[in-house]
Amino acid sequence: MANPSASLPQSPQPRPSYAIRKILVAHDGSPASENALQDAIDIAHEFHAEIVLARVELPGDDYSSTNLAAGKLETISDLDQIRKNLSKQGLKSHILTRTGLVGDTLFDISHKERGDILMLGAYGHGRRDRHTLGSTAEHLLRSIPCPALTYGPEAQPGLMDRLKSGRAILVPTPMPCAHCDLEFAAQIATLFNSPVELLHVIQGPHTPRIRSKLEKACRDLARGLQKQGVKACCTIFFGVPEVFIHAVAVERNTPLILMPLQRRDRLSSITSDNVAAQIIRRSRVPVMSYRLD
Repeated sequence: MANPSASLPQSPQPRPSYAIRKILVAHDGSPASENALQDAIDIAHEFHAEIVLARVELPGDDYSSTNLAAGKLETISDLDQIRKNLSKQGLKSHILTRTGLVGDTLFDISHKERGDILMLGAYGHGRRDRHTLGSTAEHLLRSIPCPALTYGPEAQPGLMDRLKSGRAILVPTPMPCAHCDLEFAAQIATLFNSPVELLHVIQGPHTPRIRSKLEKACRDLARGLQKQGVKACCTIFFGVPEVFIHAVAVERNTPLILMPLQRRDRLSSITSDNVAAQIIRRSRVPVMSYRLD
């Protein structure tokens, strides 16, 4: 993760405000997507946001048989019941059902609906969880214009309650990292009135000089957030990134893991060396990712 020869972060710049007015929920009926929906409801109440329930049918599904046709009607009925329940709670919502490749279709929906956040499940065990975080989340997390909040098999709902506890949001930070790469982290911290802990894990051989340089760069990033009114600290570990990120998240009882992802890098659930995919698989809390262009 470390690149000691990189230049130090640039000075922080003013950031635009981030608001949640429209929440896209990729709902496939899996336990992970149900957890995402529970938190979406809490977030919608908190910020008076609209919920868009998106269901994507795969093009290979044949609904000509009586059983499968009945299953599709049941799916639509389930979504409509969710919509009615949301209406009873005073929440605005609507349903979108589309046919196509899940990742591509959700990408298209996110563009057309101009959602502020996409919430989805990954690594679930529902009927439609065929290639989760392979064909769906993996494609989306690197490409969609809005941040994504992903629920792995261990992630539990209750995000808003955890955020209100005052514990720090954990932000795994690659190096080099510029202040502008943490603009969205600052916006999220401001939105939820939460402190931030930057975490960098050095993997592989290192010298005292490299360690000192990285520690200084991490402190500079934290100070940049502090100047913007965000309570921030930084921690550096040495070892395997996904192992330490997960361990720190558990030890700190962090409410949320926030990960910046570079669009040009592939997020793979197949290769074991990918940090973001491994964190999503292990995490007990949802992982919010945002794209760095």
